[in-house]
Amino acid sequence: MKQIVYIANSESKNIEVWNLYDDGYMNLVQTIDVDGQIQPIKIIKNKNLLYAGISPNNKIVTYSIERNGFLEKKNELNIPGKANYISFDQREEFLFCSSYHSNCISVSPLNQNGIPQNPIQIIHNIEGCHAAKINYKYNILFVMSLKEDAIYLYHLTNFGILKSTEQKILYTQKESGPRHLVFHPNQDFMYTINELNGTIDTWKIYKKNNIIKIKKIQNTNILNNQFSENYWSSDIHLTSCGRFLYASDRFFNTISLFHINKHDNTIIFFKSYQTEEQPRSFHINSNNTYLLVAGEKSNTFVIYSISNTTGELIKINVYATGQRPIWILSHKLY
Repeated sequence: MKQIVYIANSESKNIEVWNLYDDGYMNLVQTIDVDGQIQPIKIIKNKNLLYAGISPNNKIVTYSIERNGFLEKKNELNIPGKANYISFDQREEFLFCSSYHSNCISVSPLNQNGIPQNPIQIIHNIEGCHAAKINYKYNILFVMSLKEDAIYLYHLTNFGILKSTEQKILYTQKESGPRHLVFHPNQDFMYTINELNGTIDTWKIYKKNNIIKIKKIQNTNILNNQFSENYWSSDIHLTSCGRFLYASDRFFNTISLFHINKHDNTIIFFKSYQTEEQPRSFHINSNNTYLLVAGEKSNTFVIYSISNTTGELIKINVYATGQRPIWILSHKLY
């Protein structure tokens, strides 16, 4: 097994490819230039494909991941608006692309080789459209509307068309700004991070009278109730074992660790760590051994080891990147 890390540098207009060794040591092996500012990157693992959103020409570029982890450009597709988030359905037949600046989300079919085709649907008027992820168990796409303090809900049909669900929309606290989300491995709980008020909402997803319901069961401060007038919370991830949740804030330059209550799946604050400057994006590798944080303003990234028993982070090393690293991912090659 070989682990590769990909870093999208927006201002440098490139993607860096790093080897990640079992001892946590890393080295840069490829830098591939792109023809614009790059923002989201996303991988389909079983096809060894990486997708990158590029602006200002507003397109998604598809790269094949070679056996050594290097990237090779395969295709590009024009999209309606600057890409801010990319995700896929469970069968990886459709690509969802959010555009914060164009207030919309698009659906593009993927052909048998994983290449995206022209969008078959564009939903407009989602103000500040940010992260969008599908819940595999309930087949609902959750779309964050940062400027409306809302989360839109869509059922995905077999043909890739999104239709509003019975509940249609969830509301967060006023001026909270829901940004990113993650599902518990059991898919019955969702955790959403609010950019503007530094909180995390916990939601329960269930069926009642054969109708899917979503209920907020918790709202927690990202810094253990160290309340502030300013927050700039950004990313949220959960270990695949479902025990540890991490969240970042760019104003305080922190990564916060929460433990998941095994009885009701609410979150319990455990510890907060100072990290790289402006941690816009971070990533947990597939076997939950490392957490990597990109410092958008420091032009560095840091790698931590993750304690298997407590989820605590131990800093291993800091590496320099290109200008404005805003997305970081890891990938496992066999």
